[in-house]
Amino acid sequence: MQKYRNRILAGFAIVFVIYVALLLFANTGELVTHLRNYPWVLLIPVILLKFSAWFLRFWRWQYYLYVIKAADKISLFDSAILFVSGFAMAVSPGKIAEVLKAVILKVKTGVPIARSAPVVFTERVVDGVAVLIMSVLALLLAGDNIDLGNYRYLILLSAVLLAVGLISVQIRPLAYFFLGIVARLPLVKRVHQPLVDFYESSREILQLRHVVPTSALGALAHMTDALGFCIILHGFGLEITWVLYLQAVFITGLTAAIGALSGVPNGAGITEVSSSGMVLAIITPQHPVITPSIALAVALIDGFFHKWFRVLVGTLLAIVFRRRLFPASMEAELAKVEQERANRKAINTETLPA
Repeated sequence: MQKYRNRILAGFAIVFVIYVALLLFANTGELVTHLRNYPWVLLIPVILLKFSAWFLRFWRWQYYLYVIKAADKISLFDSAILFVSGFAMAVSPGKIAEVLKAVILKVKTGVPIARSAPVVFTERVVDGVAVLIMSVLALLLAGDNIDLGNYRYLILLSAVLLAVGLISVQIRPLAYFFLGIVARLPLVKRVHQPLVDFYESSREILQLRHVVPTSALGALAHMTDALGFCIILHGFGLEITWVLYLQAVFITGLTAAIGALSGVPNGAGITEVSSSGMVLAIITPQHPVITPSIALAVALIDGFFHKWFRVLVGTLLAIVFRRRLFPASMEAELAKVEQERANRKAINTETLPA
């Protein structure tokens, strides 16, 4: 347990350094002025929208528990505590501490970790599916109001590749065909076996009949996040319009994806820089009132309520219910997980060519 706690603390340390560096390169005088003059009462609906998004994502988590036959073995209250407390684990580098959710679920329900761990990672996959679908729709509906030049074709290509990936998952021989290609590629062949293991343990919950409803819940959650982004922009003088909403859907989706792929704890700094950059590129041409300092202020406010507010709530809940979340048997289960991981690593090392 101490090892995972240290990873989370290390994540907070990395985050602190990143934000200090970010502020060193910003015009802090203008930034502080914009934040001081901001109508903070507007953040009440932003917070309510965040709770709505959490509610939608919680029901997606609960849906997956039904799929793996764990929902009837844990109370709705304990499931909600585990889900929200998991927000705090996102601070660990690469979100590796989120495996704790699977371990806690094993202790609470007896469902094997090999069966529950894919749920934690599939949540990220489905989030990516929902975000990409909404981003592509926003891109198509907004037209020239989201001007990305040739980069729009890269996003459309990503959507096509995602569709191919989802189809491949449904057809087992096709999935193993692509996994076989991975096994022959020099730089990535060492991850072939972990990918095979993940595919086998995830195949059930990645079926289309499960991906469609969970992606729909993710899309609805993303739409509420985008509306919150519009409200934050409204506080800086912009009128909330259909075009602005589509731009917000695209910006929040793409920055969330960039932050997740970066591997930086909770996307710290990465999402703020990318978000402010896209605000300047997409919104400022139509609304010159949005200066670089205001764009950064928008990104910081949204970043706090999209990422750090949930970490704060999750941490507080984990502290309050720590005895319920982390019983004495947790240490033994974590020791088993570490031993299994060490064994797999040893086997993979032995099978690598000299």
